[in-house]
Order: sequence, then structure tokens, then C-alpha cells
Amino acid sequence: MAESTLTYRRATVNDIADIVSLLPAAYQDHQSQIGDDHWNKMKRSLSDENQIANLVSFAVGFTCQSQNQLVGIIFSIPSGNPSQIFPADWSYVRLLGVDANYRGLGVGKRLTQLCIEEARQMGEQTIALHTSEFMNPARIMYEGLGFSRVREIEPIYDKRYWLFKLNFRDLIPPSGHWVRSWF
Repeated sequence: MAESTLTYRRATVNDIADIVSLLPAAYQDHQSQIGDDHWNKMKRSLSDENQIANLVSFAVGFTCQSQNQLVGIIFSIPSGNPSQIFPADWSYVRLLGVDANYRGLGVGKRLTQLCIEEARQMGEQTIALHTSEFMNPARIMYEGLGFSRVREIEPIYDKRYWLFKLNFRDLIPPSGHWVRSWF
């Protein structure tokens, strides 16, 4: 699949059914690493139309499409939406999912870059995310984009997870000009 056939845009309510279809398929690889019981919980969560509709209502979702098929999704959550993991003054990334047939083409990286740019343009100071020991390729990609590990968080699905963040002030040189190192 050539990268030139990929298009990126903001998610809309019209994408909810496709997102609910894509996410469990995109995370399916993790079933063997977390076991069937945990996978069933994860799959139910990823397939929850109400959860996705809620995200689409307040977060900025970005999609990747190939020939009108949704092949990637990510959500950028603005600050002011704290969770057990993320403080109120941080924006954060959730639910990066890429169709297995489109991995290795930079889809996940580009979607994450769109979240970083969105957060920066909205005046956020920090963007964060969490990832797990069984999501090593994603962790490596996030570190390559400038995210740094903050701390280990409570296990999820009986696996180790870490909190990562990227501070925008760390990316602005003394001249005040924005460095777009990821484009």
C-alpha cells in the first residue's frame, strides 16, 4: 500500500461505526499477550459505541483513510479532562489504532503528529499518553517523537504501563520559533 493513497482528516460522528469496527481489529494482536479474559474486557471497551461517541463529542479525533476505508484513528483530549492517569492541566492522546495491513507506513506516527500539532495550536503546555510493555513498537515511536517516560502507573490487564509526556516549552528554541522536527 503506497503512502500516497492515505488521507488524513478530523473524525466526525459519521465515523463512529467505522471506529468501533477498527479499534478491536487494530488491538487484536494483543490478545495473546494479555489473555482471553483481559482481551474480552478490552474488546468490549474498544467496541463501545457510547464511549466512542463521547470521545468524538469533546475530543479531536484524527482518521487515516485509504480508498474510503478507515485504517487509522487517534484522539487528542484537551486539558481540563483529568483522569486517574492524567492531571487536569495536561492534554493527552488516547486510542491510537491502525489496521494491521497499514502498519509500517507511518500511519500511527502521522496520526500522533496531528495530535501534537493540534495540542500545540490550542495552546497546551503538555501532551501525554500511556503505553504498555506489550506495545513496544508504539513506545519506540512515541519516544522518537519526543515523548519521555514520566513514571510507571498502575498495571492494566495485569501488564506494566508507563506515563509519557511531551512538554512544548522544551521544543521551543530561545529564538521563539517553533521546531517542527517531526514533519
